[in-house]
Amino acid sequence: MEQERIWLLMGRKVSGEATMGELRELEELLQKDPDLRYKLSVLSNWPATKPDAKWEDRTEAALDKHMLRMKEVFVEENLPVKKVQKRSLKIVAALSVLVLMLGGYCTYLLVNKRLPQEGKPALAAIFTRDGSKSRAQLPDGTEVLLNGGSRLTYDQNKFNQDTREVTLEGEAFFDVAKNADKPFYIHTAKMDLKVLGTSFNIKAYNQDATTEASLITGAVEITVNDGKEHNVKLLPNQKIILEHTTNVNQVIPTKLVASYRIENIRNTQDNLIYETAWCDNYLVFDNETLATIIPRMESWYGIKIHITDSHLKKYSFTGTFKNESFREVLEALKVTTSLHWRIEGNDVFITQ
Repeated sequence: MEQERIWLLMGRKVSGEATMGELRELEELLQKDPDLRYKLSVLSNWPATKPDAKWEDRTEAALDKHMLRMKEVFVEENLPVKKVQKRSLKIVAALSVLVLMLGGYCTYLLVNKRLPQEGKPALAAIFTRDGSKSRAQLPDGTEVLLNGGSRLTYDQNKFNQDTREVTLEGEAFFDVAKNADKPFYIHTAKMDLKVLGTSFNIKAYNQDATTEASLITGAVEITVNDGKEHNVKLLPNQKIILEHTTNVNQVIPTKLVASYRIENIRNTQDNLIYETAWCDNYLVFDNETLATIIPRMESWYGIKIHITDSHLKKYSFTGTFKNESFREVLEALKVTTSLHWRIEGNDVFITQ
């Protein structure tokens, strides 16, 4: 009953009652199910409720109701949640949210106990905020590292059945578990990839002017549509770069691209693979303009950059940074360019 144990530990964590041992146990269980980590985040950030006797009574009544429903599924000694005496408003607040979550979970258990599964969509989503990274293991054993501002989704009912399919917005490094009988598909806004077992990087932020896929090992087949749909196969240490169309009047999104090209993967002056350096926490600029650097810095540090002098965007920079703060990176950029900056909360203003 691993799922039930997770719900109990989540409730104890939010209420502040979890021991160090329980916190370690919860972290180990969450690593096996990344989707529950998002639910824990929602639970943890739920706004605190003001003291209200009627609200507490309704919470208790709702909990009693769901306890009765759970007893239809579990025997008394195996209940995933047991009612205890109220200790504080914080615990009651945690219980109120947990009741809502358990309500849906118990309904799922009851329905699946009495009815065959219908194959309804069960979308799992893994999010990574700007300024952070997250690592996840998919049900088939595939390892995924998501860069800041990225989102990976897949249908839990269909994944690892006949095929393995995910949708990516943002940047991610994949180490796909080999399974020749079940191809692995990755869908992005501008291209689709098919692999059997390989490691590669995909950069597919919707706001970028290009979409890139860089192959490290194995083989990958990419579907490209630049007016005529066709497949392109990459060799190890190659990458494909798709130029997005610039039709600002386009209402319906399309996978149509303006053009594409194949290039070799680059090594930096520090002998790093440019396309995957971010996986090892390296922020690398290789003779790039400030215009192309800005989106990456915003995603890397979780900030918003404003350029008051547009000609600054044409300045080029080269550098390798690891664990440096945003201020330290800006100071390094100032060495070669006469720029000034000021910070107001989460906004950074760069001027000459």
